[in-house]
Amino acid sequence: MKQNIVIIGMPGVGKTTIAREIGRLYHIPVIDIDEEIVKTHGDIPAIFAERGEAGFRAIEKEKVHIAAKAWGVVIATGGGSVLDPENVEALREGGKVYWLRRPLEELSSDGRPLSAGGLQAVEKLWQERKHIYDASKDVIVHNVRIRDAAEEIVRDFREE
Repeated sequence: MKQNIVIIGMPGVGKTTIAREIGRLYHIPVIDIDEEIVKTHGDIPAIFAERGEAGFRAIEKEKVHIAAKAWGVVIATGGGSVLDPENVEALREGGKVYWLRRPLEELSSDGRPLSAGGLQAVEKLWQERKHIYDASKDVIVHNVRIRDAAEEIVRDFREE
């Protein structure tokens, strides 16, 4: 059995919200990659502004690899965490990967540098990433209602 629940998906799809709901309902610790980055490096839009996307991705990779070594946690990845094949390999090695989906027009873009250009920017990001999410996932979960998505993930994970 895999030891971690890993949630991937587009920026603003609800990865953090669903991870926290799983943690709350089932008393499972949550590691949010973006929150870990903020704790040690500050505001994500500021990191993008100062270091560019490549600088941000290097920090993100470090946090992903630390989280992937945990045991018995829910990991909420950043929207671009799966762009690096080494991140995907580390996350899949110890976790079952859930691709959280919802309609693009329902994604939040607040504080998300790569989705800040509105629906057109989100659609472009989707076209660039959908095949990567698909190749990285074990299971697709649709985020219609927070509690339902959280319960679906845990139910599936426990059946493993």
